[in-house]
Amino acid sequence: MKKISTILTIVVLFAFAIVMVNQPDSGQAYAKQNQIHVEKNTGLKQIQVENIKREAETNDITHEEIVKLTDTFMDLLVQEIDDHYKVVRFDTKEELINAFEPYIVKEAVQPYIDYYYKEKEDGLYIVPTETPPWFEKDEDYEKKSEGNKVTITQSNESALYGMYTIEIVFKKMDGTWKIANISHK
Repeated sequence: MKKISTILTIVVLFAFAIVMVNQPDSGQAYAKQNQIHVEKNTGLKQIQVENIKREAETNDITHEEIVKLTDTFMDLLVQEIDDHYKVVRFDTKEELINAFEPYIVKEAVQPYIDYYYKEKEDGLYIVPTETPPWFEKDEDYEKKSEGNKVTITQSNESALYGMYTIEIVFKKMDGTWKIANISHK
């Protein structure tokens, strides 16, 4: 069986070679047709790559990503402390700010660190107070997308703060969503 398929393959290739030799212009026509096909495919692939990049840049942030980033923000803001309010894991504000870097831009977190933490000679201390009014993952919110930026706005009510509105801007940077700005009303 293997011999028969090998012989048939050789016969078909030989017949094809004879046909091609008898048509001298067909090689050039085939090459030109192949070049056009390659150019079309290259153009299509380039368009597809550009579309994928554009989609990646304009993809909306998911609810899960919003929750993960806002929860991470609060988890990092509320640091573990000792009996004297001294932060256990960090000695300076700069160290703490660097921990936020993969999730929040420095300009967005700096005001919170300055308000909630005091740096002393022997380390970093948290100011004993309540956490800020914050995003509630189980409540509705509005979402507005603009390219690689998404702004969410949520109105909530708490016993401590009463009615408040929080606006968080997320920005896609190097393929990763980060909190870029936070404001309260």
